[in-house]
Amino acid sequence: MKKTLVALAVLLATALGVGGYFFFQDGLVPVPLAERLMRFVPGKPEYGEDQARIEALMLPGPKTEAFLTGQAALTVLEEQPVGIFSGQLVTALEVSRHGRRWRLTVIQGWRLQDGSQLNAARLAASLGPRVLPLGGECQVVDAMTLDLRFKVRPQGMPGLLAQWPVAGSGPFIRQGGVLTRFEGFTPGRAGFAAVEVRTDPALLESRAWADGLVSARWAWAVFPGQVTPEDMARVRLAPYDELRMKDGSVWFLSRRLRRLRPDQEDWTRTRLFGVWKGGMDLPYDSLGM
Repeated sequence: MKKTLVALAVLLATALGVGGYFFFQDGLVPVPLAERLMRFVPGKPEYGEDQARIEALMLPGPKTEAFLTGQAALTVLEEQPVGIFSGQLVTALEVSRHGRRWRLTVIQGWRLQDGSQLNAARLAASLGPRVLPLGGECQVVDAMTLDLRFKVRPQGMPGLLAQWPVAGSGPFIRQGGVLTRFEGFTPGRAGFAAVEVRTDPALLESRAWADGLVSARWAWAVFPGQVTPEDMARVRLAPYDELRMKDGSVWFLSRRLRRLRPDQEDWTRTRLFGVWKGGMDLPYDSLGM
C-alpha cells in the first residue's frame, strides 16, 4: 500500500511538473516595439492645392505593385532601419516562451475604408489566410485582442507582421494604378486628391519619357534604363531633381512636390501621405520641408 502511495505521489508530482512546464512555456512575454514614428504627418497645402490630381511614371513589376499596395493597406508592424519593429495597427505585441502563440493588441479607433473600425475580428479575417499555410489559426480573445496560434514556432516572426497588408487600412483607396484619397483616414487627409501611377511601356520609351519630363507632366518618373543622349540633354533642363535608390533605380522628382521622401533603402515603403503639390518650383530637400 505504501509503495502504491509513493508511486502515485511520484506520478502526480511528475504530472504537475510537466503541466507546470507547459503552462510556463505558454505564458506570454512582451515583444519590445520601438516608439511609433510620425509617419502620418498631414501635409500643409495652400488653399485649393489639396485638390490636385497628379500623375507618376514607374516601371511595371512586383516592386511597383508593392508600392501601390502599401499606400492603401498598412501592415500590422513596420520594420525600422535598425532591424526593430514599431506598431502600425497594434499597440502591443506579446509572444509565448515556446514561440507558438502571438498576441496582438489592436489599436483603438482606426477607421477602415468601408466605414467600420479595425478590431480583432477584422484583423483575424485579414491575417487568417496568411497564417493558415504556416499551420496557424487566429483566435479572437476579445474585441481588441487577437491570438495567432501555430503548431510549431513559425519562421520569420515577427517580421511577417511587417509584410502582411491589412486591406482598407491605408490613406488611399486603390483601383488599379489609381490611388484616391481616403477622406476618413484616422491621422488626417492626404495632401492631394488622387495620383495615377502609369506603367505603360510606350511612355517609358526614350522620346516619350523625355517629353513627359520636359512638359512637367509627372510628379515623379523613374528612369527607364535606356535614353538617348539627345533626350537626356533635354531632361537635364526640366524642373526635376534626381534621387538614386539603393537598388540602382533613379527617380526624377518634380520640384513642385512637397515633402516627398522616397525610402532609398527600399522605395516600396515610401509614403505618399503628407505629400502635396505646390505652386512653384523648389529644389529637392532631403528633409522634405
